[in-house]
Amino acid sequence: MKPPIIHILPRKKSIQLVTKTDGSVTGFATATFASGEEYTNPYTRYYYILLVRRGAITLSCKLYSYKSIVAGTMTFIPKGGSYTFTVTEASEVLFFAFTTTIIRTDNDMLRYFCSQAAKRCYTFTTLPLCDAMADFAAMITRQLQERKMKNSGVAQVWNSYFFHIMQSYYRKDEVAAFMRPIISGAVDFEAFVENNYLEADGNVAQLAALSGMSYDSFQDKFVRHYGTTAKQWLDERMREQLLTLAATPHMTPQQMAAAIHHTPQKLNKLCQRYWGMAPGALIREKG
Repeated sequence: MKPPIIHILPRKKSIQLVTKTDGSVTGFATATFASGEEYTNPYTRYYYILLVRRGAITLSCKLYSYKSIVAGTMTFIPKGGSYTFTVTEASEVLFFAFTTTIIRTDNDMLRYFCSQAAKRCYTFTTLPLCDAMADFAAMITRQLQERKMKNSGVAQVWNSYFFHIMQSYYRKDEVAAFMRPIISGAVDFEAFVENNYLEADGNVAQLAALSGMSYDSFQDKFVRHYGTTAKQWLDERMREQLLTLAATPHMTPQQMAAAIHHTPQKLNKLCQRYWGMAPGALIREKG
């Protein structure tokens, strides 16, 4: 079964996102805007990074208002609210939408975020498009214009590549400041939990550390928001994810383990704990 396509720039008819088997979403769009034109997204269901390749825009969202984004820079837009921009100079903008980062694949970066997340309040920031990021934006734009992004796997690869560029070509403090609305629980606690429980590998202590809160404070806030303990919530999300994967056609235990970034041995322990059966048996039962 092909993943559903989600359109996020309906007026421009130039974007599609794909939903992966773990429920995360990623995708890209490119659009040009005339000077004086306005664009509004009334509710952002995803995180966005806007890369301005040409021109200049003035952007407002729930974190900041009337900020100028010029050619050769990018900025971050949180989910869960509206955003609006006015084109101050004829522009070309690449939209990158996603629900999950791959910070968890870089242990040094993850540890840095854990130590830095609550050190400062969020302030508006942009990052310049380094040569590698500018080349990446040009390549994505070309593929979108040539309609070469039809395969969902392509968008997923470019999603990973974007964050690898962030990790390789920018300083850790720059990335931490830029991504603070995701990594800091002080910005939006529920959005933080939803987008970082995978980053923390389902570990409550790690998730608390990533939020910048003490373990006890994190637990108390979690119960107030969700009405259940963090451990119970994380177990339920993992069960849901494993059941979704097990029901995917032609799924194998090795693919399941890779999808949740665990070893086959850890996957086996999870399946035995949740259902008293091995991953292969779960796949046969649910597939």
